[in-house]
Amino acid sequence: MIQVNNDQVSSFFWFILALGITVASVPYGIGTLGSPGTGFLPFLTGLAMAVFAFIGMLHSTWRRRQGEGWRPKIEGLKWQKSLLVLAALAAYVLLLKPLGFSLSTALFVGLLLRAIQPQKWAVVIAGGLAAAAGSFLVFEVWLQAQLPKGIWGF
Repeated sequence: MIQVNNDQVSSFFWFILALGITVASVPYGIGTLGSPGTGFLPFLTGLAMAVFAFIGMLHSTWRRRQGEGWRPKIEGLKWQKSLLVLAALAAYVLLLKPLGFSLSTALFVGLLLRAIQPQKWAVVIAGGLAAAAGSFLVFEVWLQAQLPKGIWGF
């Protein structure tokens, strides 16, 4: 029986997925650097994923040869914070249109800062406002993307 460790299995999974993305992007047309086709970005993404996964496979194989074996990853995990992040993300998506991008983002980041790794209220408020303002500047001002304004219009 072949002995593997956790990272070898996950690296192999990501490598196969990356190869699938790379091959699937070719029919869309890769184009050239000067005139990229529709499949150019997925092709580069798949290629980058494949390179990193291959490096991960090499590193984990080296660690396996040094004696690192399979370790059960589920034992002792605390799922509460992961489920809280998932619920917060779902609430963010549902509240994005009614509350608007800026307010939803500030509340989402504030909740994460307070609930996941509890911070002082000053950090929570400043972090939420900074994340909302920074992402607003990037998406609305610089990229000129149309973000949901919400019922208050901001």
